[in-house]
Amino acid sequence: MGQPGEAQRLTNLPVSGCWSADGAGDIDTALTEVLTQLYPPFVSTVLGPLDDRPSSYPEERRLVGAATVQRQREFFGGRACAHAALRALGVGAGPIGIGGHREPLWPPNVVGSISHAGTVAGAAVARVGDAWGIGLDIEPLEPPLSGEVERIVEASSDPPPGSDGHPLDSYRTKVAFSAKECVFKCLYPGTGWLLDFSDVSVTVDLEGARFAAAVSARFLAPGLDLTALVGGLAVCDGYVVTALCIPAHPG
Repeated sequence: MGQPGEAQRLTNLPVSGCWSADGAGDIDTALTEVLTQLYPPFVSTVLGPLDDRPSSYPEERRLVGAATVQRQREFFGGRACAHAALRALGVGAGPIGIGGHREPLWPPNVVGSISHAGTVAGAAVARVGDAWGIGLDIEPLEPPLSGEVERIVEASSDPPPGSDGHPLDSYRTKVAFSAKECVFKCLYPGTGWLLDFSDVSVTVDLEGARFAAAVSARFLAPGLDLTALVGGLAVCDGYVVTALCIPAHPG
């Protein structure tokens, strides 16, 4: 894995910390601020609640017509954030479909990511001329990961999550899990790779509010150094947020 300074130059990604794991505060305000700070200015971000109101697009409503009420709320909340982020970017868009692996199908010349957790959803989008890929993941700090998932994440973290005296040490594995999900979401649209947890090693820097990731050498993307990716992270009001932006011209 490259040195943190090298990876930081690769992504030019600002980072932010908001250390509050007790669920206190105005979650919309806090997490909205976090999203804004975690990405470069050319990325449009929106955070909102899970939505009880169906999408205004019949095509989107049909996509989850047979789903549970909770799944519909997650889907509509995420799509509402995505449409708002696209409008803020100045991009007109119709319905946002679903790909073969449940990825959002963005308008031409747009990359982005959607996430939802607990009672919130978020979206981050950018123009292809500015970003090669965008990753966003939001996870609740509680409940903890299952034992099996935790073991897999710890085995593919570098070094394995441990204690260095940070007040959020007990959540380090959940942060590493979120970081891996963030990397997967960022890379899949441009590569079609269905990565496993073991394909991406992650180093979590809680104090610096960032993570470094390296993709297995088995995977190659021309023009991209996938051994030196750095994303931002924040733990805020009971959630961990991880963000990754690969610029259109990282070299």
